[in-house]
Amino acid sequence: MTGASEVALDAEDALAILQLVARADARATARDPDGYAALFTEDAVMDGAMGTVHGRSALRDAVAHVWAGEPAGTLHLTLNAVIDTSGPEPKVDSVMLMVGSGASPAIVGSAQVRQVVTRRPEGWRISRRTIATEARS
Repeated sequence: MTGASEVALDAEDALAILQLVARADARATARDPDGYAALFTEDAVMDGAMGTVHGRSALRDAVAHVWAGEPAGTLHLTLNAVIDTSGPEPKVDSVMLMVGSGASPAIVGSAQVRQVVTRRPEGWRISRRTIATEARS
């Protein structure tokens, strides 16, 4: 039984949310800013060490700029994604690991990511993505 402020998810919704989060990092690996931004709500917010952007268009431009500074072929991997349903909208906490390509792949970076997701007519979308390069308490 869920509390008054909790959201209830069935297995289909939980799977759709986990796929949404994984698709975001897959679009980052593919360097597809349009496909990446399409996974977000129009009024989405993305924040973290690189600053804060508001709205799908600003988000698309920001990620294209960030990805241009990464080594070519960097993989963005979503690890240990866990859905938190304790509030009015589901939150997904995960680890994002960036791995360089080549014969001896190396870790390029890592971050803890929290994404708030919301159901829209077109399906689940990310309304907020917070990227923390330091451990959360």
